[in-house]
Amino acid sequence: MAVVATVALAAAIAGACSYFEDPDPYRPPASYTGRPTAEALALGQQLYQRDCSFCHGDDGRGTSQGPDLATGENGPALTDFMLRTGRMPIDAPVEQAQAGTSPYDSDEIDALVAYLDDAFDQPGPDIPEIDTAAGDLVEGRAAYQENCAACHATTGIGGAMIAGRDGETTGIFIPGFARTSPTEVGEAARTGPGAMPAFSPEIIDHDELDGLARYIEYLKDPDDRGGWSLGRFGPVAEGAAGLVLGVGILVLFVRWVGTTRGQRPKEEP
Repeated sequence: MAVVATVALAAAIAGACSYFEDPDPYRPPASYTGRPTAEALALGQQLYQRDCSFCHGDDGRGTSQGPDLATGENGPALTDFMLRTGRMPIDAPVEQAQAGTSPYDSDEIDALVAYLDDAFDQPGPDIPEIDTAAGDLVEGRAAYQENCAACHATTGIGGAMIAGRDGETTGIFIPGFARTSPTEVGEAARTGPGAMPAFSPEIIDHDELDGLARYIEYLKDPDDRGGWSLGRFGPVAEGAAGLVLGVGILVLFVRWVGTTRGQRPKEEP
């Protein structure tokens, strides 16, 4: 009996430890390291003057068409995030830039990032070097639940949020993580693009950031052990589906029982 109990306990511990399916390790591309060349800076200047200066100004101080790029969280991390996710450039000013396909290749993005940082002496953070293999998945889950789940949903699919600005109610679209790379997760966490707050190393340190990026990679293809995932829309949708299905089955059962009893022949007196 003791042997059986020991085996069962070991199996339970093994199952708990394997709750998360380990995602593939991620390390930052090599292009993120090293000093920019003169050719890269020249290419970045050419692209900036062609595509960006009309809205952001030749000196990066902004215009009526676009914000400045030389203060606040502006730096390599934010520039790379906005360009690599296709949020910039845009044809006309908008309240909230949406992710899309970038018109630039990786070398052009690196050149723009290097030029803006060099020309405008941006104070914002550098591009974080995210290594998901070094991150702790459980620690990353805790960081996600504490800092991210309220807006991006527990499943990482995003959604919509109502926010008040200057007495006005504004709808904000919260993106999901389906197309977000681990480096972009780190960039967004450090810079707080759009309505998102920035998380300094005092709030989420680098080790936690590695774990957070690793957990978000896990959310893209989780090990759904509870059965039908219902598109992973979260507990509200799952509860609604359970209520509708449960009540529906109960109503059908009651209807069937009532109909069956009504069809029985009456007994002769």
